[in-house]
Amino acid sequence: MPKELGHKQQNPIKVEVRNERGSRKTQFLRAQGKLPGIVYGLGKEPVTIALPATEVVSVLQSGAHIMEIALDGKPEKMLIQDVQYDYLQTNVEHVDLMRIDPKKKVRVKVSLEFRGTPKGTKEGGILEKQTTEVEIEVSPLEIPDSIRLNVEDLEMHQIIHAKDVPFPAGAKLVDYAEKIICQVRTVKEEVAAVAVEATTAEPEIIGKKKEEEGAEGAAAGDAKGGAPKAAPAAKK
Repeated sequence: MPKELGHKQQNPIKVEVRNERGSRKTQFLRAQGKLPGIVYGLGKEPVTIALPATEVVSVLQSGAHIMEIALDGKPEKMLIQDVQYDYLQTNVEHVDLMRIDPKKKVRVKVSLEFRGTPKGTKEGGILEKQTTEVEIEVSPLEIPDSIRLNVEDLEMHQIIHAKDVPFPAGAKLVDYAEKIICQVRTVKEEVAAVAVEATTAEPEIIGKKKEEEGAEGAAAGDAKGGAPKAAPAAKK
């Protein structure tokens, strides 16, 4: 069953219009306990903003996909489109927010909560999770923080596919229907799979971090066409 919908904010987060840009300005901004961000979408001009870091991180850590802000004193719910972190992937550095139309669905990746102990584990098997999230298309105001997946009846060698996940009413699966979510395997199978992965693994290529201004420009450009996609859940 899907979890209770959405993290509930007590009050909209008050944000300010940010007219000055550049690395020095953003460093000064963060030193004041604020985060740079951008608001765009629905055919309106993008607006660069400054948000209180503590309140933003609190919303992100809740797993919410929607953030309510007050820009120019007007409360408005926004889709958390992208969250950028520092090179250690621990501190939030920038937030992209997209204006939403409650009547238009959005694409979002929702975390899965695995519940129960599979029957197959009593026969010596182990639960192997291939993924911990699924992508769905749903009304922006009906996005669940996560979806509970009961694995108690899973026996040895049985598999749960994306199409088997219980989605909220009105939600549509975007992922490949036959995508494997989890399965119960023997320990020998798991060891063999790990050995194969170790011999075929390729070296990781570390890319350069994109500049903030470039990210904001790209974000505004991505706002055109198709159902918007939300950012993955924040790191806890």
